[in-house]
Amino acid sequence: MKLLKVFALFIVLHIAAWAGTHTYLSKHQPDVLVVVDTSYSLKPHFGAMEAWINYLQASTRYKRIVVGTDKALLGDLQSIPSKSVIFRSAFGRMSADNLKRYEETPAVEKILLSDGSIQPAGWKVVTFGH
Repeated sequence: MKLLKVFALFIVLHIAAWAGTHTYLSKHQPDVLVVVDTSYSLKPHFGAMEAWINYLQASTRYKRIVVGTDKALLGDLQSIPSKSVIFRSAFGRMSADNLKRYEETPAVEKILLSDGSIQPAGWKVVTFGH
């Protein structure tokens, strides 16, 4: 009987700890910034980039994904009506100067989806097209 009470106490404490952690992490989600290089040369890879973003969204828990392009910040991925909005324009060529608008972003992780032609400091670069 004593063993059953100890086991029940262990289960209750485990459930309470899980619920508390879940509640805290759901309310305090750090930002992950994903910037997409929408250069014309990468247009054939937009489908692969969208699939990569879908995978990130499906596999990320307790983090808020913020999306932008080399042209503009689009916002929270959940609030974008369609991911095709990310890829609606393809022109120009991306440079490190395009990323300056994101320097003050409080994201805990910054990910650049690009062709690998630039390797900005503090960014994880996911390469497409090479």
